[in-house]
Amino acid sequence: MNKHYFKYIAVLLLVTNFSACKKNDKTISDKKAPISVNVVAVQQNDIKEFLTFNGVTQYQKKENIRSNVTGYISWMKYKIGDNIHNGQTFASVRTKEQDALKEAVKIDSSLGKFISPITIRSNATGIINTLNITTNDYVAEGDILATVVQPKSLTVQVNVPYEYEDFVDIGTNCEILLQNEETITAKITGKLPTIDPLAQSQIFLIALPDIDLPENLNVQVKTIYREDTTAITIPKTALQTNELLTDYWVMKIFNDSLAIKQKVVPQLKNDSLVQIQSNTLKIGDLVITKGAYQMQDSTIVSFKKQ
Repeated sequence: MNKHYFKYIAVLLLVTNFSACKKNDKTISDKKAPISVNVVAVQQNDIKEFLTFNGVTQYQKKENIRSNVTGYISWMKYKIGDNIHNGQTFASVRTKEQDALKEAVKIDSSLGKFISPITIRSNATGIINTLNITTNDYVAEGDILATVVQPKSLTVQVNVPYEYEDFVDIGTNCEILLQNEETITAKITGKLPTIDPLAQSQIFLIALPDIDLPENLNVQVKTIYREDTTAITIPKTALQTNELLTDYWVMKIFNDSLAIKQKVVPQLKNDSLVQIQSNTLKIGDLVITKGAYQMQDSTIVSFKKQ
């Protein structure tokens, strides 16, 4: 009987040890590894929110050189881009009457003074940016032969929707963004007293007398819309929202290992930062910037501080 009793005890101990091992294995397997994330500290920054408008470069001072007689261009040496001065000879024109007098001159030499080509002079100083004629072309009296622009009159014309009229005025600081990513700092220098009837926008002018840019260049103009010099900010990558954009939150780090969902209210934004309003976040708190997408509340994490 003792022999059977000891055998029973041995089997019972074996089963108990086996069950304990399985339980320990299950406990170890159920323990999840922490999720690796990137974090950054909440900071205080001067944040600006900008309005961006479309603009185009235009010369404000243009003069047309016109023909003062009907005839054929007998001489013209200029090309687009050449400089010309007020009073300088631009072209010469011969008329049909002058051609007819060539035979008469052979009979009466006194008529020779009437066959010289008629001189057309420039009425402006600047650069020729439009040229409509070449030698031997026929022109009528009053035709526009060329257009002369004054480089110092270069401006950017900015179309500002009237709803933003209170935020843009003469003297407003702005940045002009060129297509080659160059930025020019300038000020609004004037505005036209009319509104586009279709777009309901007003044209403001930015004078650029010392900058060499081509005409009809499309640019973007940025002006400050709102600013807060003591804003509590986080990177845009830390801010999360629902599909309807009605709720916003961040994942805040507690005890260096636990990610807790914290609701926030976004305010001003720029290219990289967003100002937040929160009753639970303060300067220096760590929030997740990478790895928190669809993360559940109270998730175990590990991180490297940026």
